[in-house]
This record gives sequence, C-alpha cells and structure tokens, in this order.
Amino acid sequence: MHVISQLDSRLTEHVNTVVCEDGYRLRYRVWPAMGVAAGTFVLINGMMSHSGWFRQLAHRLTELQLKVVGADRRGSGMNRRDRGDAPSRQILISDLRRIIGSERLSGPIYLAGWCWGALPAVVLALELGQELSGLVLLAPGLFPSLKIKCAAQKELAAGQDAEIHSAVLLSPLTAEMFSDRIDVREFILSDSLAQHLFTPRFFRISVEMSLIATARLKQLTQPLLLLMAAKDQTTDNERTMRAFHQLPKTVVSAATLDCHHGMQFEAPEGLVWHVSQWLQHKSGSAIP
Repeated sequence: MHVISQLDSRLTEHVNTVVCEDGYRLRYRVWPAMGVAAGTFVLINGMMSHSGWFRQLAHRLTELQLKVVGADRRGSGMNRRDRGDAPSRQILISDLRRIIGSERLSGPIYLAGWCWGALPAVVLALELGQELSGLVLLAPGLFPSLKIKCAAQKELAAGQDAEIHSAVLLSPLTAEMFSDRIDVREFILSDSLAQHLFTPRFFRISVEMSLIATARLKQLTQPLLLLMAAKDQTTDNERTMRAFHQLPKTVVSAATLDCHHGMQFEAPEGLVWHVSQWLQHKSGSAIP
C-alpha cells in the first residue's frame, strides 16, 4: 500500500500508554498539532480497524493546528491482550475517558467516531455534555445496512455455543466494503494489526451500545458534523440522515462524500475540508 506508507515519514507520531481502571495497559497514538494546538481531535476507530488507519487523515488534521489522538480500543490494534473482546460497555467508555484524561487536554475537544466507533462516541458525548466542544460522525455504524445486520446475525447464530470470551466470530465487514481501490484492499488484508475475529461478548456489547446510542440521539447537545459515504455498503444512509435530520437540542451539519466506507483512504481531503468548514461555522444552519 504505497500512498499510506509514503505519508508515514511526514508525521510525528507518538505511541502512549494509559493504565485503565481494571489495570489493562492500553496503547494509543497521538499526532501533535503543527504549530500551537488550537484544539484536540479524538478519533475512535471502527470494529476491525485501529488508529493506524487514520494516519492520512491525522496528517491533514494536524495542519489545521489540531492535536489528534487515535483512541484505540482494548483488544485491537497494538493492544494484543484479549483480542476481539471487552469486559463491558462501561469499561470501553471508561477507557476512552482514561485516554482523554491522560493527555491533560486544554482548549476545545472534539470527539470523532468512524464506523463502529460512532457507538462509543455518541455514548461518551452524552456523558460529557458541554465538556465536549463538538461531535463528528464519519460513516457511522449506528444504523447498519441489511447486509451487515444479516452477516452479524449469522455469526451470532453460528457461535451460540462458543465461550463468551472466545474470539471465534468473524467481522461482518469485509475488505471489499471499505474501498474499490486495490491499494486500500491490500493494505487492509495485509495489516497484521487488523482484528477479524471477535467474541460473542463483544458482539453483544456492540448491540447494547448501539441500542443506547440510537435511543438517546435526541439528547445530544453538542454541535454535530455528520459525514456519510455515498457508496457505503455498511450503513443505511437514508435511515441515518432521517435520524439526524431534526435533533431538537443541537445544530447538525451534514454532507455526503463520493466514496466508499473507507472515507479516510478515498476522500481525506474532502473530509478534512468539511471538518475545517464546520470548525469555523459550528453555529451555522442545520441540515437543509
């Protein structure tokens, strides 16, 4: 994967570690802002991905004078212990709070969730309230497509007799769903840090978190940017837009990019342009 690897040398990237409430040592990535940081952008990765998938995006965001934190999930990416698993929804949210707290952030904090990462992003945003300056949802997995729902149900049925903490269930997403570009697919398939197997417990936690996030969407108060992918096979874009069309307590800005689910690979410039415009005009008009 040539495009992604060429960008790595242009970035200053740190790998930090935080000790979670149960003693788990959680590793995550940080990209310092270019110049004086005007705020912090906390990125939450998807189900099978990790913060390394955000390198192209992080480079462009740092140019906006944003410090970027790639908030990896336990059992994913560089975190080898308990692969594809988590003890509970509460622990996953606590882990995110620990990462944010460990960075001793000052200035505006923006939380961004891509794919599965939208679930904990919404739940945490509901908890943080006005401590959070804004919420960004990128191709959010809040309302999955029929294809994804069927694949997940099939895996749960096949693994109904499996141990709850045994990573035997396949991800409902495939490399082809992220992009039609060969280089992106090769990157995903060859990525030794990608997580393809999950425990029944993780699947159930994800369902629980999804139900909470979607049921409480109308309670969100932070300015919100929603970016959808026009060619996304994993999300129900129409249902997602309807859900966000008239949130009563916040201003929502929305746009659709001409790309597949892996928008950080296919359309990083357009994505960052929308983020930049939103940061400048968070008090603008709602979804037309």
